[in-house]
Parts: sequence; C-alpha cells; structure tokens
Amino acid sequence: MNLLSLAWVFFKIGIAAYGGGWTIVGIIKTEILGRGWITEAGFSDLVAISQVTPGPVALNAATLVGYRLAGIPGAAVATLAVVAFPILSILAATSLLARLGKARGMLQEALKTGTIALVAMTLWTFLPAAASSWTSGVLAAGAFALAAFTKTHPLFIILGAGGIGLVLSLLVP
Repeated sequence: MNLLSLAWVFFKIGIAAYGGGWTIVGIIKTEILGRGWITEAGFSDLVAISQVTPGPVALNAATLVGYRLAGIPGAAVATLAVVAFPILSILAATSLLARLGKARGMLQEALKTGTIALVAMTLWTFLPAAASSWTSGVLAAGAFALAAFTKTHPLFIILGAGGIGLVLSLLVP
C-alpha cells in the first residue's frame, strides 16, 4: 500500500468534510470503493463501526481504512491526512472571518446549502440497503421516526435498531 496515495485520498475527504461525518459518507464510499480498498459489505461495516465508536465518522473511517490497508503507519497517515485540511482551514478562517463582515453570513449560508446536499447524498447511498428487506425498511422507518419526532438519543436508536435487527435475523429466516 502506497502511504502517499492513502494520504491524498483522505486529505481530499478532509477537504469535503465540512458539516460533519454524515455529509461525507458518500464521498468516502466513492473514494475507497472505487479504488477497491474495501467491498460494499465492508463499507457498510465500516460506517457502522465508525458511527458507534467515539469521534467523527470521517476520522474513524480514515483510521480504520488506513489500519486495514497498511497497519499502524497507514492508520496514522490516514488519520493525520483527514484532519490536515480542517486544521489548516480553521487557522486561515480565523483571520479571514474577522475581516469579512456582512459577507460572513452569506458564506455560512452557502456552506449550509452544500452540507444539505451532501447529507441527501448519504441518504441516497444507504436507501437501497435500507429497502433490501421488509425488516430493514421497518427498522429504518422506525429509527427515522424516533430521531425526527422524539428526543431519543441517537446512540440508543442505533443500538436499539441493531439489537432488534439481530433478534429479527434469528427469528425470521
């Protein structure tokens, strides 16, 4: 595994990571599946593991993929690469935003709009998996309803859906 190409891929992912982990899942999928670094099933596992471990999804995914491809050096390179651009941009933005004035609000609005599009892309990416069986569809709809209409903590929704899915997979052939 070429550590430079691993670093470049996750540096690009870090550039697009504005708005949090879920906005970037579609880009991560395109980058790592397109290179054959992970399978479709492996990607679903990667997202699940990245979601339930502490930290941002993109950072966790970078660490896991880097480790899988090149051990500890790969994990270190991918992790540092995915956070390099955000750190550099925070340093640059700190001085720039102080000078922008009214344009700052317009910039923030444009970034929010782009983030909404990336979240929609993530939904589009996982929709086929959610509709792969009636149990997956019902669990996805139930999890959405809990998240959207109650104050249930997302961790409990994820763990609950996983537990229910496990039980149903044992009961329903």
